[in-house]
Amino acid sequence: MVALATATQIAQTAFAEGEARGVTVMSVVVTDAGGHIRLAMRSDSQGIFGVDTAVGKARTALGFNRTSLHLSKIFTDPCAVAAITAATGGAFVPLGGGVVVQRDGMTVGAIAISGGLPDVDEAIAVAAAEAAGLTVLR
Repeated sequence: MVALATATQIAQTAFAEGEARGVTVMSVVVTDAGGHIRLAMRSDSQGIFGVDTAVGKARTALGFNRTSLHLSKIFTDPCAVAAITAATGGAFVPLGGGVVVQRDGMTVGAIAISGGLPDVDEAIAVAAAEAAGLTVLR
């Protein structure tokens, strides 16, 4: 599991990394390996869907054991996306920004960013994970 102190460090790093990349309006979510939220934060001006989108990205990455950016390139058929989204109760969000994180080869959770372009969101998540000493499952 990602400890709360580690999740807080991840969020702080992600917000700093986002600002460095020009993403100043964003949400950060850290989950445990079961997709349960350990921490969710949003910038002051982030809209109402930011955290929900990040949670979906994190759970999508966990559900398929791949980054959500990778999944966005696989699931291009709108009917397939709609079917999986319906089957998962809306939890399937194949947009870049969600990554599975591991420690010592074991999945401990996921990190997701919502606010920038998909590849930038993923880069922020990866940077935050690595700064916390976690490995991103690719």
